[in-house]
Amino acid sequence: MKKVLLIVCCCLVQYSSISQSKLTGKIIDTLTKQPIAGASIFLSHTSIGTVSDERGEFLIQHIPQGKFEIIVSSLNYQPYITTIQPAQESAILSIQMSPSSNILKEVIVESYDKDGWTKWGDYFKANFIGTSSIAANCTLINHHAVRFKFINKANTVRAFAHEKLIFENRALGYNIKYLLSKFEFDISAKTFKFLGYPLFEKMVPKNSAEQKKWESARLSTYKGSLMHFMRSLFSNQLTEEGFEVRVMKKVTDEEKNRVRELYKRMEKTSKSNGGNSKEKGELNLNKDSLEYFVKVMKLSSDDDKVILDKLIPRDNLIFPVDSSVEPNAVFFEFSDYLHITYLHKKEPYEYTKFLLKKPDKDYISSDITLPFQKGVPIYKNGNYSYGENIFVYGYWAWSEKLSTILPIDYKPDENNYQ
Repeated sequence: MKKVLLIVCCCLVQYSSISQSKLTGKIIDTLTKQPIAGASIFLSHTSIGTVSDERGEFLIQHIPQGKFEIIVSSLNYQPYITTIQPAQESAILSIQMSPSSNILKEVIVESYDKDGWTKWGDYFKANFIGTSSIAANCTLINHHAVRFKFINKANTVRAFAHEKLIFENRALGYNIKYLLSKFEFDISAKTFKFLGYPLFEKMVPKNSAEQKKWESARLSTYKGSLMHFMRSLFSNQLTEEGFEVRVMKKVTDEEKNRVRELYKRMEKTSKSNGGNSKEKGELNLNKDSLEYFVKVMKLSSDDDKVILDKLIPRDNLIFPVDSSVEPNAVFFEFSDYLHITYLHKKEPYEYTKFLLKKPDKDYISSDITLPFQKGVPIYKNGNYSYGENIFVYGYWAWSEKLSTILPIDYKPDENNYQ
């Protein structure tokens, strides 16, 4: 069976819809102090944005209260990215942008693979846009803007862009402008990570039938997604929303051997005591441990994970956060891995094809871990801070791509679509 790629999900946007405000500011050139007209200003992962006028000034209204990343970009200038705290929302932003160095650009571009899209374009599309039926209808309009560099020593492909990437997602009804910050694909490990800042613009449907089609596709994409899980986790609605969470452990060959030896000792001791071993406790074989031992013993040489049967309650995963540091957030923390099953969606054909397995109508499932062993604050809308500390495997590693990203202001009200 083909291993599923690893994805690093990165985002930091949070707000509450209880009340709204406006955001104003002025953008100037760092060197000349002259205003910059026509700059793009937007809240990352939302459909909220505007452009600066001839005086370099801008106004964004209906800004939900909270913390978010604001992105400013303009041709021939380095992107400006900052995080706005709730108390700063009423302040007027003074933004200074530094011109990009054309000389430096030429040096950097020269070091890229000149025919990089021919070599690595399929890698980029498969791992960044995706391979689902949704991805088939998501097109990168300006693929010429993507530059690639192959790092031979690390066997890694990196992608960069000096302008926003423009995507047309006709499956979900969004135009997406994406400021790519990082894309790395490790060929040997079959892992990848990306970081960027999307701005969503709703397409105008041809008719009501197309609008309903988009609404249905958005809802279907949302159900069982990482955003859906995080929102359910925050609101303590895991069971109601169809999620089951279990402990998953990665098992090395050394651990397999250790378990086999202990299991043999347990059986030997049990037989010598007529099946009633007092030494069983010395081997720490309580009910959970015994289940783990039995599952490890059944692993094949190619299998390396054990999923325990017991469901993990939400209170074992979520902890309070100091409101002065992360207002309106809770702390998501756990050890080892979590195995998450969504009971309202079966594995799609494209996913089973990717896994090189026969379609058997299993429920979609994903594994998640915190590689740096540090928890992350999560928010009501499903977003989270310190995204590079969350790795996902399984279905989410396959499905959570640019083509299936929804704006964080998406609301899955089945009777009143956004």
